Amino acid sequence: MAAIILLLLWFFLFLFFDNIVDRQRDYIRGVGVNLMQNYDFGSNTDPQTWQVLDVTAKDRNMNIYVFVFDKNELPSCNYTFPKETAAYLYTPYTPSSERPIFHISTDSLKFWTTERQTEYLTKISEMNEETGEIFTYIEDTENSFNNTLFCGGKLTGNLGSGGSLYFCLIASISNNNSTLTLVQNTLIFASVSILIFSVILALIFANHLSKPINKLAATASNLASGDYNVNFEGGSFTEVEKLAASLNFAKDEMSKTEQMRRDFIANISHDLRTPLTMIRAYGEMIRDLSGNNEEKRTKHCQIIIDESVRLSALVADIQNLSKLQSGTDSFEIANFDLGELCKTVVGRFGIMSETQGYVFECDCEDNAVCKGDYQKIEQVLYNLIGNAVNYTGDDKKIVVRCHSCEDGYKVEIIDSGKGIAKEEIDAVWERYYRANQKKRNVVGSGLGLNIVKMILDGHKARFGIESELNVGTCFWFVLPKGDEKSE
Repeated sequence: MAAIILLLLWFFLFLFFDNIVDRQRDYIRGVGVNLMQNYDFGSNTDPQTWQVLDVTAKDRNMNIYVFVFDKNELPSCNYTFPKETAAYLYTPYTPSSERPIFHISTDSLKFWTTERQTEYLTKISEMNEETGEIFTYIEDTENSFNNTLFCGGKLTGNLGSGGSLYFCLIASISNNNSTLTLVQNTLIFASVSILIFSVILALIFANHLSKPINKLAATASNLASGDYNVNFEGGSFTEVEKLAASLNFAKDEMSKTEQMRRDFIANISHDLRTPLTMIRAYGEMIRDLSGNNEEKRTKHCQIIIDESVRLSALVADIQNLSKLQSGTDSFEIANFDLGELCKTVVGRFGIMSETQGYVFECDCEDNAVCKGDYQKIEQVLYNLIGNAVNYTGDDKKIVVRCHSCEDGYKVEIIDSGKGIAKEEIDAVWERYYRANQKKRNVVGSGLGLNIVKMILDGHKARFGIESELNVGTCFWFVLPKGDEKSE
């Protein structure tokens, strides 16, 4: 920022400084033109005409001389004021009076040296009075911050004395070269000082900033090596503190992910080992013991088939979960009757009503046309109903409802189990989560609810859980309405 400010100062210095003298010259010249064109100083009837010189001198901070002499006498006087030349002087500091008159030879006009008289009167003799010509020139003073600007011309009027009225405006203006040199030297000194200060400050700041960053980097290296007990600490900078907080959050999430990965591998290993062990054990029994006994062989083969089905379901769930997580599994959105699909899925569990006494109550609207992926919503319903079967109460009752709501069709799967505590509801969707309640020994992979969540997230659908302890649990989701009923 300091460097930018310095560059701007140098830019404006070179861009505008050279015009200062020209602007001052034009300003004083404009004052002289106004006196020449707008006032008649030969009139004695209007004292305010002469008072304007006093006001101008005070307001413009300049000295104003009015001389009365005959221009034709100048060559014979060697371009010095003729004898007995009357001079009227107005300054910013003298008391106001109508016409303060002096003689050119008095001490009050010692300012007019011979060189200044010659310069001024030569320009008076050379100017064209008929065109109202006005002239300006600068008396350069070396090693000074100010120069003297002279502006001269002829005024209207002669006071009846036979001589003409000539004015001279004298003002102090900036010495361009001296002032520019001073400003440049000041800027050079300021630039060097600021740059040195900036370098020192930058080194201090960088050192102060690098310490917590280096510490964060070292902690990150420990985290990369698998140490999840590290803690990222920020410094005195808000940004570093935010970075440390973000890294701590990422570390916590990585630790959770790592723990879930370990639990996942352990659970998968257990779930795979159990059916494989059963298949191997009963295969050996058929080979060694029951091969010739048709009844025992049939029973053992059925166990092998059941465990194979369980193993296939587990592998299918793992495959589906992998596709959903990687984003390779696309969603084919179409219109379908959600109520009819609910009835179809509930019908598949009918065998459990006949063999195990489960009661399925299906309350679904007709023509409940919605938008979604038919096969994936079918899997959602199958997983949710299967979960309800696992956790419903002793009455073994499961209620499936599908009805219209404000933003679509809402499906509810309700069981009569012991319910889920409020602090555990959000964790229900995690892989292999087991609520603190009784679960029946029904075939399942432990991935069903996690798959449900990912499918509904893919549909951008609203979904949730409503549960009351010792009463039951309701899993619900909402799909948007479709355009028309599909066949």
